[in-house]
Amino acid sequence: MKKVRTPAQIEAAAAARKRALFVAVIALVVGIIMLVLSESFLALQCVVAAAVALSGGIAAARAAIPIDPNSFRAAGTTGGIYAALAYALPFMGYNLVRYASVNDQTAAERMAQLNPAQLEQIQQFNITLGAEYFRGQDISFVFGYLLFALIFGWIMGSLGGVLAKRQMEN
Repeated sequence: MKKVRTPAQIEAAAAARKRALFVAVIALVVGIIMLVLSESFLALQCVVAAAVALSGGIAAARAAIPIDPNSFRAAGTTGGIYAALAYALPFMGYNLVRYASVNDQTAAERMAQLNPAQLEQIQQFNITLGAEYFRGQDISFVFGYLLFALIFGWIMGSLGGVLAKRQMEN
């Protein structure tokens, strides 16, 4: 059975999407800046993605709550997912380009960047280093960023919606 939405819920969802798109553009710019500054600092990227998703959830929920106070969680989720996906897009694109451009020469260059501890661990698990290894690594990063953005966008966006509701009640 299809869920029937009230006009206020529809209007609140539209306001949340509009605000979420605005925040997503900002998140995309932040993602590009982070990619330029720290392409390989994964922990920092994850923390910033969570913060971006939280702020997206808060912003979208603040736009929706005055129209329909009960839409805070859905609006926050929308804002969080939009923001997290926009933030992750530059990283996904970067790794997709790396995936498409791996050849024997680039694989050798990337192998030379590994430190002795990493090489020892790779050899311990009988992994053959080469173009296929790095292609697999790059494509796993593409889908890893996508999944991370969806999951953390949903969680942090929902939390942002709750925080926005609490802030607006006070």
